[in-house]
Amino acid sequence: MLTLSKHLFLLLSIASLASGEDSSLQSKCTPEFSKLTPCLEYSTGKANTPSSDCCTSATDIRRSDAVCLCYIIQQVHAGNHNVKSLGLRVDRLLLLPSDCKMANTNVSDCPKLLNLSPSSPDYGIFTNASLANSSSSTTASNGVEHRSMSYYSSITALLSAILLSFF
Repeated sequence: MLTLSKHLFLLLSIASLASGEDSSLQSKCTPEFSKLTPCLEYSTGKANTPSSDCCTSATDIRRSDAVCLCYIIQQVHAGNHNVKSLGLRVDRLLLLPSDCKMANTNVSDCPKLLNLSPSSPDYGIFTNASLANSSSSTTASNGVEHRSMSYYSSITALLSAILLSFF
């Protein structure tokens, strides 16, 4: 399971780096991706309900910084080929707070936490959560401009890969 965790962290780290997001949010939340490894069965649709380990991990992320749970959902939605190859479904991730019965947690709060304007293509991910479906759950939003990686992001990805190779 540790190997799977390392691969998930690396893939999602690279995907988040390609998005051009705010580097402070990125550096704060990218390490949280690996904490959701117990949620793979649920988030890919292979399990109907999240495991207790999954809910514990998601709740821990929520407690440490609620914006990171939103950031993870946003990054999976805008995912690159590597994220799509994992089969992660945004519709399942959007249901995670309610399926895990996380108190005071609602994905409709994510646009505010992520500072998304109502005109942002990503705003609808969270406000139209009930309309999410598996066929479009991992495709990028129309109009989302994928910027090239910044120098800082490249260094972060390289350091993450090097550190993970030691474990």
